[in-house]
Amino acid sequence: MHVLDYEPMWNPANHSLSTTLPALLALAEMRGDIDGTRLLTALTTGIEAQARLRTASGMFEPGEFIFHPPGMVGAIGSAVACGTLLGLDATRLSMAIGIAASRAGALIVNVGSMTKCLHCGDAAAGGLEAALLSARGFTADADAIGNPRGWGHAFGGARFDPAMLTAPMADWHIVSPGPAFKLYPSQYGTHFVITAALDARRKWHGKGRLEQVIITAPAMPYVDRPVPASGLAGKFSFQFIAAAALLDGDVTVASFTDKRRYAQDMVALLPRIQVFPDPSRKGRFDEMRVDVTVKCDGGEAFSGSCDGPQGIWGRPVPIERLEAKWRDCLAGAYGSARAKTLLQDMIEIANSDTPSLLHLVRSLAQGNAE
Repeated sequence: MHVLDYEPMWNPANHSLSTTLPALLALAEMRGDIDGTRLLTALTTGIEAQARLRTASGMFEPGEFIFHPPGMVGAIGSAVACGTLLGLDATRLSMAIGIAASRAGALIVNVGSMTKCLHCGDAAAGGLEAALLSARGFTADADAIGNPRGWGHAFGGARFDPAMLTAPMADWHIVSPGPAFKLYPSQYGTHFVITAALDARRKWHGKGRLEQVIITAPAMPYVDRPVPASGLAGKFSFQFIAAAALLDGDVTVASFTDKRRYAQDMVALLPRIQVFPDPSRKGRFDEMRVDVTVKCDGGEAFSGSCDGPQGIWGRPVPIERLEAKWRDCLAGAYGSARAKTLLQDMIEIANSDTPSLLHLVRSLAQGNAE
């Protein structure tokens, strides 16, 4: 669903909403007696669980990833969220975590394909099932995270620091400063490239024909894709993202269609874009920097830079910009007219009661069916 491209990112970055919220909404609809306060409590608990697990894993640099982060921690976060909503006691909740820990995975190789979306969807479903199984007495190891043969060793190895799982909130919060909003429907590191490319475009546009584009960035192999096979794979290509931003002046859901990927201007520009990995630059999003230089046929060069896109931690984004992203994502799934109605429904949720929330869930489901 395009809606889930609107995703607040935590540091270390993780798709913490799309791995928990769908499971909670399904559980709320199934039970029919969940109020908004309980649901939000469960949601924030599931998000915090994922942030603590990501921090404890010690895996911060995207270039070092073997597993896609939401696949690593998403099922456990979903289990914690759903278990909280179900009111599981400590013993049952630890069983739910243990069950979900065996659902962890998601290979980086599938990023750039439709299977990447399954990483979040499977995590949400696996966590919900883990919580429901535990509620019925299903068992798992009581220490599936910290056991020497458990999740921590499997995914973090020597870097795993179990102390971060229970560290005081003040200490933990230093590492995880809150949500950073994704304003473009693509991998978050590409937002640095988009921002830098748009900066360069403002200086270059109309002053000459593009001859070469140079991207200087941290070493991030899984988003260094000079020839993405599809529009979808373009979401994970520094080269494609730069081309879309430079050619179109914006990056939207429509940027990642095969029609745009194989348009004549895109096909012509991609071979002229080079990525130069700088080993001195870090790939973790709180310390990342990207530069984009545009060279024209007349010899002039124009550069743009980004050390953090709009909406990242400490850089607020206007509500109008967030609503524009919502509209773009919703329109891709439901059409422009329905998107306007659904956006208004979502804005009103804050002042709505539980039946209104369930009405929205059913409305979204009906939209998918249509």
